[in-house]
Amino acid sequence: MGLFGSFFSKSPSDMLSKGDKYMASDSFFDARTCYEDGLHLCGNDSSYGDLSKVFKGRIETANLKLAERNIIEAESAYSRGDISKAKEHLELVKTLTYDVLLREKAEKLLLKFSHPDLDDAERSGVQSCGSCTGFSGNDSVEIVPTDDSLPLMEYFELLIQQLPRSEYLRYAELGENFACAYVAASRDQHNEALSGFEECSDSLPRDIYCYEKGKLFHRLGNDCDAEGLFRSAIQLNASNSLAWLSLVLILTENNRFVDALNVIESMVSENIMPEQALLLRGDIFEATGDYEAAMNQYVELLQTSYARVAGEKLYGVLLEMGRESDAAVIFKKYLKKSCH
Repeated sequence: MGLFGSFFSKSPSDMLSKGDKYMASDSFFDARTCYEDGLHLCGNDSSYGDLSKVFKGRIETANLKLAERNIIEAESAYSRGDISKAKEHLELVKTLTYDVLLREKAEKLLLKFSHPDLDDAERSGVQSCGSCTGFSGNDSVEIVPTDDSLPLMEYFELLIQQLPRSEYLRYAELGENFACAYVAASRDQHNEALSGFEECSDSLPRDIYCYEKGKLFHRLGNDCDAEGLFRSAIQLNASNSLAWLSLVLILTENNRFVDALNVIESMVSENIMPEQALLLRGDIFEATGDYEAAMNQYVELLQTSYARVAGEKLYGVLLEMGRESDAAVIFKKYLKKSCH
């Protein structure tokens, strides 16, 4: 039996009855699985026409209930300080339902959880330094205080802890002037950061100088020069994973998908963040409507440390392809733990 196994039952009506019992006990995932199995059993048999419509309606209702539950779980996780888990629940909401109000609520909560109010004494702001767009293939999110009372070097240390280990060790040795510019960049003080990097440019590794300046140019809307700087950083140091990643992201943002895929191929061949590169490749396939290729890419990643995020993306793609039963298998194996 392959990855997407089949479920068996006596008849569609049996599955409908079983699913309704699960719904009555608030076991929404199990209910949806039964409804999807029942719909599959109906197949193309015209005699099941009305029942097929019933199953589709029940599946939509179960998904809506699962989305509502994930909203509740997200708020609960956030109240415990587990922002990473809260965001996982909210991302699931967007794959479960097209309900406008629920999706809008999930988006608002995602924005809130990513950028907590600075005057909330119980919360900390999230600073993203991993790339020019804040992409992270990991499930964890580093939380960095935005309190200006922190000494500069302590704040800098918290920021760079989010970087890959190899880059963290390099950044930690760059001194206070660089730290000052880096912190300014994290606070979107672009001009101050540019001046700071220029002042200490002679003492910086050239690839780091090009990469950090490229990030700032991107944030200022100068993607042409940003791309050139990222490419220069790679030429200067082919192991600078941040420069590779940011180059892919900036190409993707500008809809230069073929160029982005070429860079990804180079990353994989050079063993530069290969799993994260493959995840990005799946994202590009999905964005361009090549769901079959995206599905195959995400399936490949299910055997890696990126299984959780790949499973979530695969679930969404399978729903887009109308493969609800296959999506249910993926949800049960990789995502159900997030829906209790």
